[in-house]
Amino acid sequence: MSDILVIGARGIPDAEGGAEKHAERLFPLFVERGYNVTLLGISRFIHARTYLGVELRSLPTVPFAGTDKLVYHFLAFVYAAISRPRLVHLQGLNSALFLLLYKLVGLKVVVRYGSCDHEYTKWGMLGRLGFRLCEHQIRFADHVIAVSRKYKQTLQQRYGLEQISIIPNGLDRSEVAEPSRAFLRSLGLDGARYVLAVGRITVDKDYATLVEAFEDLGDPDLFLVVAGGADEKGHADQFFAHPDKRIRFLGCVDRSLLPALYCNCAAYVNCSRHEGLSNAILEAISHGRPVIASDIAANREMRLPAACYFKTASAAALRQRIARALVEPEHFIADKTHFRTWHEVCLQTEQVYQRVLPDLAERAALTGGRD
Repeated sequence: MSDILVIGARGIPDAEGGAEKHAERLFPLFVERGYNVTLLGISRFIHARTYLGVELRSLPTVPFAGTDKLVYHFLAFVYAAISRPRLVHLQGLNSALFLLLYKLVGLKVVVRYGSCDHEYTKWGMLGRLGFRLCEHQIRFADHVIAVSRKYKQTLQQRYGLEQISIIPNGLDRSEVAEPSRAFLRSLGLDGARYVLAVGRITVDKDYATLVEAFEDLGDPDLFLVVAGGADEKGHADQFFAHPDKRIRFLGCVDRSLLPALYCNCAAYVNCSRHEGLSNAILEAISHGRPVIASDIAANREMRLPAACYFKTASAAALRQRIARALVEPEHFIADKTHFRTWHEVCLQTEQVYQRVLPDLAERAALTGGRD
C-alpha cells in the first residue's frame, strides 16, 4: 500500500508541464521523509521503475480523438480503488474528473489546483465543459491546495470551500550541469545575447505578441529563443516556420537541459494571457535573471519589481520593457528570499496531508515508507 498515490502528472523526470515539474521536485522529498510514494503516469512518459525513490507506474492510453487523458484518469481511479492508498493526491483540475467516485469508494483525496483550465482559449467547448465538471466536484475533496491567493478566493466564492490552503511552487537551485552547458553550445548560443521564453506553444502563452515585440526592437545582434512543445499544432506551425534566423523555436526541451539557457539569457519573458503560477518565471528568478512578465493577476501576485510588468498583449509595451531590461537589468531582478524553497513547499504540503490523515506521518515512520 502506498502512503501517497500521485495522479495527474504524465511522468517524471523531464516531462514538459507545470504538474510534471511540481511532481518531479516535490515527491522525492516526501520519499526522503519516509513516505512510500507512487506516481501513476502515461506510458510514453514513464521510462524507469523509480525516480529518486518515487515508484513509477505507467497506465496504457488510447490516443484517439483526444481521449487518452480520459482513459488515463479512469484507469487511475480503478487502480486507486483496488490498491487503496492511504492518500490520493490529484495533481491538477482535470485529475478531479472522477473525484466523486474516489470519495464514494472511501478514499482520502487532496487536490492541487494549479490552473483554471476552463479559462484557456486552447480548449474547445467540450474541453471547457469537462473542466467545469471537474471544478464542480472539487467541493468533495478532503482538502484543496491552491497555488495562488486568487485561486483560493475564487474557489471560496464559488463553492464556499473551507478546507483550502495556498502553497505556491518553489525555487530551484541555480545549478548548471555539463549536459546543459553542452546543449547551449550545440545551439550556437554560448556567448550570444538572447531573450528567452519557456512554455508550450499555445494561444494563451501569446508568443505572437513576443515575436512582434522582438521584431520591433530591430537589434541584429539579439536572438529570441523559445523552448516549448507544440500543444496546438496548427497554431505552433507559424512559429516553427518563422523565416527570421534570429528567432529560434526549439520545440520541447528536457527540463534538465534548460538551466544553461536560463543562466545565460539577457532577459526572460512571460507574456501569458492566462497563467496559474509560472514555474518558468520561478526558474528564471532562481538563476538571477531579469524577468519581464504580463500584468495578469497570477503574475502580479508574484510581487516582482514594478519594472518587470507590461500591459498584457501589448507588443509596444513589451518592446519597451525588453529594451530597458537589456540596458538596466538590475531593475528587473527579483529578490529570491521572497519565494519558497521546494523543501518549504514539502513541509507545507505535509501539514495539509496530516490534517486529512493525522496519523499518516506516524504510520510512514513506523513502516519506513514500506508495508
